[in-house]
Amino acid sequence: MKFDQIGLEQAFGFAGFGRWEIEPATGSMVIDEQCRALFGANAEEAQSRDAVIARLYPEDRDRVASALANLQSVGDVFDETFRVILPNGRQRWIRGIGQLGLHSGQPRILGVSMDVTEEQELRAQRQLHLDEMNHRIKNLFALVSSMISSAGRESQSKEDLIANLRGRVSALDRAHSMMLRTDTSKPLPLRELIDNVLAPARSDQSIVAHGDDVMVPAQSITSFVLIIHEWVTNSAKYGALKHFEGEIEIAWTVIDGALELIWREKVPDYNDDAEKGFGSRLLQACALQLGAEKKRCFEDGFLTIRLKFPVGE
Repeated sequence: MKFDQIGLEQAFGFAGFGRWEIEPATGSMVIDEQCRALFGANAEEAQSRDAVIARLYPEDRDRVASALANLQSVGDVFDETFRVILPNGRQRWIRGIGQLGLHSGQPRILGVSMDVTEEQELRAQRQLHLDEMNHRIKNLFALVSSMISSAGRESQSKEDLIANLRGRVSALDRAHSMMLRTDTSKPLPLRELIDNVLAPARSDQSIVAHGDDVMVPAQSITSFVLIIHEWVTNSAKYGALKHFEGEIEIAWTVIDGALELIWREKVPDYNDDAEKGFGSRLLQACALQLGAEKKRCFEDGFLTIRLKFPVGE
């Protein structure tokens, strides 16, 4: 029994595979219609390996071109995953698999390509969640360290220390639970959210919070609490919550359906590291989920952060 050539070609198309051939000596290329669609290449571009590779992201081009050039012996395999820039400016992830063989005695690379965009996006999402989890754990350790220091300063006896720490751990549990809510159907008061996130780390610092009575929409609570939690953690490590005489003012108002919140704290030993690393990427991701505008500046010993996002009327 022999495979029907037309049926085989249709099967490749149904599966989303595009086929291609490259003649290493000349660089000439032949790719089928499915493959041209994957790369967003026209008929003229599809005849040149260099023209097709030019579709790749600049960061990926040298790697892919080098992998093709390194196919020297019959049987060598090409297997690379890379990004292409489509004519509309969008990005697509493609995996290409090929093997160097002989055709009429001449070397030729035969290969297939497939769209793996969804797989790559899921992988990136999983990595983001893993990084976020690791970052939260580090933040928890930082807050626990701050809690112990604060409780030690405030306690006059072992019993006081135990009671102080137990209260702070309970507050930390409440704050953490807000980031892992199972009931996401109800809005919560902004003041309650801020108080619960601040409670584990605060001591006798001067903390003033004032503003309108605002309900944070259910769909915004997790991202908002993550942002406040990140600010509190940074403050405990670098800012006002690290110092007994620390000062924080949190003010907010609602204008035209948008919450405008200002966090201002005294930071005697300001550290640029608080604005770097995964924490800043997490803040950016949360702000994006909220549809928020966020600005940060340090001046005259005070750090000021402004956050604005829609909460409805």
